[in-house]
Amino acid sequence: MSTTRVYMKKLGSFALMCLFLLAAGQTDALAVPASGPKDAVLIAAFGTSVEKARSSYAAIEKHVRLAFPDREIRWSWTAHSLLKTEKSRLSPQEALAKLATEGVKNVSVLSLHVIPGTEYNNLIRTARAFEGLPKGIRRITVSPPLLHDTESLKTVAEILVQSLPEKRKAGEAVVFVGHGTHHPAGVYYPALQHYLRGLDKNVFVGTVEDNLNLETVLGELKANSLRKAWIVPLMTVAGDHALNDLFGKEADSWKQTFIANGIQVETVARGLGENPALAGQWVEGLKNAQKKH
Repeated sequence: MSTTRVYMKKLGSFALMCLFLLAAGQTDALAVPASGPKDAVLIAAFGTSVEKARSSYAAIEKHVRLAFPDREIRWSWTAHSLLKTEKSRLSPQEALAKLATEGVKNVSVLSLHVIPGTEYNNLIRTARAFEGLPKGIRRITVSPPLLHDTESLKTVAEILVQSLPEKRKAGEAVVFVGHGTHHPAGVYYPALQHYLRGLDKNVFVGTVEDNLNLETVLGELKANSLRKAWIVPLMTVAGDHALNDLFGKEADSWKQTFIANGIQVETVARGLGENPALAGQWVEGLKNAQKKH
């Protein structure tokens, strides 16, 4: 059975359980406040085990609160591996079920994913499964990920080039490194590189997984005789992947591999969420999604 079918089977069972609980009535612990339930924004992030990296999430939440001052703000994480260790965190399914039992009828889901890959598509399926259940949430809107069409690629490329490291000098490379994926949505990474290279020929995109891997990017740096590179996470947060795969002390990290090949390295341990313009793009995507839904 495919991963998608397994996910849908589990999701269907979970949604049916929530429907049973709603039909049975709410417990005192989940009773709706006397003032009535507010509409809510559910922020859906991959999650991170690195406490310091969560500053990106805090920065994004500030933008959300400014944009939606009359809404209840909730969080959920989509990474199953992290949910097993971070027991206080809710999955999107759990968060939506909780909002339903609280009587919330309209939920806007803000996806903090970078591309529309597996995690994002599972989020869409979850939202569709929970929308319109009897006594449940009437309307669920899901925003697009940061990169989702040609215009978003162009806009993000412009923002990234405008926010390159101030100390970077001419002739030095900047390498933005994302998670990568084997999902077809991985095409957004080379597409972003296309627009970035049109603005600055020494800006590259790499991925921890898949085609734009370390060997590929290293080959491009050598081919262009670039002797210094700035490594910047193309990730919502500068979490475990950034600290270990990119900046780690192990010989196979991006930093150590570049150094071993005669390339000087500077690192920028900052997630995309800490860039106000990019945080604004995510929030603007939710506003636009609400208008269309």
